[in-house]
Amino acid sequence: MPASTEKIDILLSYLSETHTKSLALYDLISIQPRTDETDIRILLNINEVFTYYHTVRVFYYSNTELGEAEVEPFFTAFESFYFELKQVFLHEDSDITLLYSKLDKMKTSFEELTNWFNVL
Repeated sequence: MPASTEKIDILLSYLSETHTKSLALYDLISIQPRTDETDIRILLNINEVFTYYHTVRVFYYSNTELGEAEVEPFFTAFESFYFELKQVFLHEDSDITLLYSKLDKMKTSFEELTNWFNVL
């Protein structure tokens, strides 16, 4: 059974919000020098973006008719971004360029999904 337009819209909305919040996190984490207040905002946003990510995964896997969509590349790109984000946040790695490239992969995979679903 093909996915309904409503479920596709919900899926893409969650994915879009996950990417948008990730972009905002990138902007926050690239501010130098960071203050304690900035770090608190980053931590709160990290929790929020992971909650969005978890919600979209549950939604995707709960709606088997969406299973034909190529969502896994987005999930993989997010997980790669999220891991690198934590490395940068914890100052174990300060390669902000690498973090941006992982964010860009997430954007590309989202754009491929919108093309796949034939939506703008």
